[in-house]
Amino acid sequence: MDKKILLLDLDSTLNNLDDVWLEYYNKDYNDNLTREDIIRWKIHTIVKPECGHKIYDYLLLPNFFRDLDIKPYAKEVTEWLQQYLDIYIVTAYIKETCVDKVTWIEKHLPHINPGNIIFCIPKKLLKAQYMIDDGGHNILDFHKTNPCGLPIIFDAPWNRDLKNKFIRVKDWLEIQEVFEDIFKQNVLEDY
Repeated sequence: MDKKILLLDLDSTLNNLDDVWLEYYNKDYNDNLTREDIIRWKIHTIVKPECGHKIYDYLLLPNFFRDLDIKPYAKEVTEWLQQYLDIYIVTAYIKETCVDKVTWIEKHLPHINPGNIIFCIPKKLLKAQYMIDDGGHNILDFHKTNPCGLPIIFDAPWNRDLKNKFIRVKDWLEIQEVFEDIFKQNVLEDY
């Protein structure tokens, strides 16, 4: 029997992108912006006006993505999930970052097949049974294009406008709990 598919976001879901991104910005622009201040997806509307769209230039720095930390328990939980699901890491395509992102995945998640890394904009093109993402727009698109799929939103200040419309998780241990419940229900339905 084929395993069900989990689409898994990379940035700010598996890695600590926002922490490092804000560290660079705060240092260069003498600001004290925190993760909790980022209440919209379009971060360029929140940073100082003199920064604006230049905030995205940090993402193009050599090795920026290679040096990010992994979220606590992400490796252990994805290893566990892989027993039951086909995991595909889906991340935005920015040509300057692809090699660094693949290198990061190989270092921190060596159990993920490199063939299961998808660079894609928009993610709504993909079909699967499950998606975990911090981008509210990605969750909404997945919900529309995969009506039988289960979107799971990785909690962040920029997606709280969705409130509790979808399953919301704060960390990787909560993700494991959600899937333990799903797998229990699936076993019971098989009888």
